[in-house]
Amino acid sequence: MATQLVGPPAAAASFRDGGNSFEQAMPVTAAQKEVDRLLKKIASKADVASVHAEKLAAITRIGSRLSFETHATYLNGAKDAINEMGSDFRNVHELRASALPWQELLMIRMEPVLVGLATHTNDAVERLNEDRGKLESQEYRDAVGNMKGYAAQVHKLVTVNLDYAQARERLNFLNASDLELVEKRSPGAAPRVSSKAAKSLEERVRSELMRLPYYGVFDHLAFRVDGDRVTLSGHVSWPTLKTDAEGAARSVEGVGAVASDIKVLPVSPIDNRIRLATYWAIYGSPSLARYRLDPHPPIRIIVENGHVTLKGAVGSSMDRTIAHMEANRVPGTFSVTNNLQAGS
Repeated sequence: MATQLVGPPAAAASFRDGGNSFEQAMPVTAAQKEVDRLLKKIASKADVASVHAEKLAAITRIGSRLSFETHATYLNGAKDAINEMGSDFRNVHELRASALPWQELLMIRMEPVLVGLATHTNDAVERLNEDRGKLESQEYRDAVGNMKGYAAQVHKLVTVNLDYAQARERLNFLNASDLELVEKRSPGAAPRVSSKAAKSLEERVRSELMRLPYYGVFDHLAFRVDGDRVTLSGHVSWPTLKTDAEGAARSVEGVGAVASDIKVLPVSPIDNRIRLATYWAIYGSPSLARYRLDPHPPIRIIVENGHVTLKGAVGSSMDRTIAHMEANRVPGTFSVTNNLQAGS
């Protein structure tokens, strides 16, 4: 049976098991530091937009008689902040190839939320201009409420990942300190077996594959070990990921041969749209939102010619069913195959 490359369900994951994408947690290169700066700026502007939207929501909720100009002032403040977020996100995306794996994954998760935020903001602006005489219309209140929710979600998404990276870095430091103390044991002490030797070949292969920088939510890798032979399988949305996975497997000490059945998914704008829509449908669901916090998203979304296959693992049969239902709601999808494994 092939080993699946997905992390444990988010509810059960710990920092130690949280995923090798955080092994280098903090930025080192100039590009990584610039991504970090831009992400913090996006989070700050999301907070500004959220505050303006909260004020608008409060005004409309209590039926205040404040003027059109007052509404426009708060709305323009939110819109300016959101426009800056969009500009910063475009700059971040240009640095994607040089970013840390967790930074790149955050970009993927953030994009559909930013699109939703911009859509609801434009809707609020249009409603404000149309409803000058009835500023408390249900349509306007809905648009403002959605603005508030999406802005808060962008802020939370970025800050949670930044906080996780800092926590991971602290853990890395503690682990490194512990190893240093072990190396300084007295000369007469029994030699310590290296961590590399202590790990099985399967564990070492899995560790190397999980480090692949372009391995994301729209890919699914698996492998099987027979003696010193490793057979790779799965689907990837980036052609370079297939080559990188094969190279990573060959680099593992103890591997004698590598066979690859990895399939590269066809390039398709329609499939890309379905990928993003399905991601947001699943990970945007309140019942499944906690899975977004896992550095290695456990629900993998494989799209090929309009057909969606869900792979990976979730914590319960209910979550498995909800993920299937949410994916089925995505317009333009021809079929959804649910291969998710569910915990007890």
